[in-house]
Amino acid sequence: LLLIGRHGTAKSFLLERLAGALELEFRFYNASLINYDDLVGFPVPEDDNSRLKFIGTPSSIWDAEVVFLDEINRTKPELQNKLFPIIHERRVQGIPLEKLKYRWAAMNPPPGPEEDEENPDAYLGAEPLDPALADRFSFLVPVPAWSDLCDTARRRILQDQYAGEHPFQVPPTELVKKARRIYLALRTGPPKALAHYVVSIERAFDHKKQYLSARRLTTLHRNILAVHAARIAIRGDVKVWKYAKGNFGDWEESALLALLYSRPQTAIEGNLQKTEVLAIHRHTWEVCRLKSDDPWKIILDTPDPLDRLVVARGLSDKLEDLDLGKVILGAVSAQEDTPRQRAVALVSYLAFSRERDIPATVVETLAREAKTILEPIKHTEQVHSAKAKNYMEVASLVSSLEGRVNRGESNRLIVAYSRNLLYSLLPNDLVGTKPNELHKFLEDIWSRLDLDNETLEEPCAPPGTGKGGSE
Repeated sequence: LLLIGRHGTAKSFLLERLAGALELEFRFYNASLINYDDLVGFPVPEDDNSRLKFIGTPSSIWDAEVVFLDEINRTKPELQNKLFPIIHERRVQGIPLEKLKYRWAAMNPPPGPEEDEENPDAYLGAEPLDPALADRFSFLVPVPAWSDLCDTARRRILQDQYAGEHPFQVPPTELVKKARRIYLALRTGPPKALAHYVVSIERAFDHKKQYLSARRLTTLHRNILAVHAARIAIRGDVKVWKYAKGNFGDWEESALLALLYSRPQTAIEGNLQKTEVLAIHRHTWEVCRLKSDDPWKIILDTPDPLDRLVVARGLSDKLEDLDLGKVILGAVSAQEDTPRQRAVALVSYLAFSRERDIPATVVETLAREAKTILEPIKHTEQVHSAKAKNYMEVASLVSSLEGRVNRGESNRLIVAYSRNLLYSLLPNDLVGTKPNELHKFLEDIWSRLDLDNETLEEPCAPPGTGKGGSE
């Protein structure tokens, strides 16, 4: 378990209290200050000189049942590497730590990628945790700061500080034993859909450039079972237990909790916002509920919206018009700027509007973008130097593309539509976009949607254009 939070949020207090409640032998180490000898003691040779043994001290790790490593993201890199086997394997130098049950740690939030070191709230010396080390923790839990709490919770904390220690209503040791029994029972036959959920989660996170290792994915699957077992043990909920071995329905809350608190990126730079994780979970969960031969499932299993459009093209005979419309709009709206949105809208209009009865609102959206490409208009504008550069780049590219057509090196239709697309974006919507890259983008989706085999008319050339020139 790794707790991540600002200073003064009671991370150490919570873990010390928890160890006491579980009646376990507890070792506390400040990871930013200790040496490896502080953990293992002093190495001396065995009597026969065949190997080393360690002479422990009262603070060494050998008899510990719980180890708590505070400030773990301030640890020297060489010591961090030696913590890997302790956290993940419960071993030191290959020697099993027979009594060790729990490995807990705490750290301050990692700095953001652009965090100013002069910021008074920045943690000097705190670094993002090494990804491989973060991957060794089963659960990574953000601890709320004072500013994250509601006023009711704040008042309770202020008033409760004088009340002394509160007894647990149920001994935590009993809850742990009960949850472990349930967990072992769940492992004998977990819902098959959970495996599909984890596989789909990996694809969705990979699309967001968030790497999840094989170790992390197997851990996530176990964590879902563990969270579900804990919910049953704590609540004693007959409904939860009823669903535990059969119906998939009530597993969703367990899957979401496990996903929120099983991501190594929480301790590393570039973590996703909670709202993004919730959106990924909701989408993935809905996909898992569909039958394996449902075409909508095949589409939703594809993370990238543009890839979904290509898949929908191949499944169009099995897909309802309304669902196809959703895929099209999703692909258009997912593009990062107006030029690419217009390119996807154009190709979608050409690919689907004639052969499918897609909803009118979808056709209207596509037609609005395609209109300026299919029906060019003539206009006059006084252009300053910055905008003139855009005109010249477009004119030069169009001239080059038309030269390739004349030499038989490029598709005439793609060049004609690309020419009109580029001119339709002038003068303002093409700022920040390289015309050549937009042309290649259009070529790519044109090919992927197989428009080469469609019977399409060449669009009218914009007024005032000759061989790539413009007025």
